[in-house]
Amino acid sequence: MDKPAKQILFSCTLNAIRSVMAEGFFNRIAPKGWHATSCGVIAGPSDGFTFAVMEEAGILLDLNRQSKLFTDYNADNIDFAVSLSVEAQFHLASWVMNVPHEHWKIKEPFSADENREVQLSNYRIIRDEISTQVGELVARITDNT
Repeated sequence: MDKPAKQILFSCTLNAIRSVMAEGFFNRIAPKGWHATSCGVIAGPSDGFTFAVMEEAGILLDLNRQSKLFTDYNADNIDFAVSLSVEAQFHLASWVMNVPHEHWKIKEPFSADENREVQLSNYRIIRDEISTQVGELVARITDNT
């Protein structure tokens, strides 16, 4: 029987942008025996810009995905956790006290400028920053296994 995969949980405020991106990147390059999932402090609506910039990076997200909450998971089944917003960092610290976790300071991609191209540019910056962070995390996990 195969050993169950180790699970990493990415979290942000709405589970619509940053944690979704991190989950997608991690699962694309996950070390053997690892799988990522994501959640938010509150459930937010799907974000079209997230889908668009992730598709540009070669990752197709499930168009029917529903945001998940911390309460949708059992902390005992989480092996490592990453928060990507201050709200998630606060919630995560009390939720997974015995689980190794870290916080990534990733800004929200929103801009006062409502121009679509400016918004997409902001999302691409966040996407690329998250991709880099995920790559570094996977390297650390791989080095420790």
